[in-house]
Amino acid sequence: MKTNWTILAVAAGALAFSGAALAGDAAAGEGKAEMCLDCHDPGEDFAGVSADEIAGKIKGIVGGTTKHKKELKLSDADVADIAAYFAAEGAK
Repeated sequence: MKTNWTILAVAAGALAFSGAALAGDAAAGEGKAEMCLDCHDPGEDFAGVSADEIAGKIKGIVGGTTKHKKELKLSDADVADIAAYFAAEGAK
């Protein structure tokens, strides 16, 4: 029985740090992405780009490893929502 709890704990931890746990809400991301729309056209800049790829780029900007015109202070949930919005708009 102890082994089953160990497996469950490990699986729950892996899920918590996976992209599935941080799936964004495109509707919520629309309002949060407003600051990005001054420079980015979702249909052009993000066409064919996955939400995971977009989130990775945004996290690079937030973390300071990727240079950008604007300094961004966003939570992980904000990043996921904005990425979901841009991915959905880029797919249209």
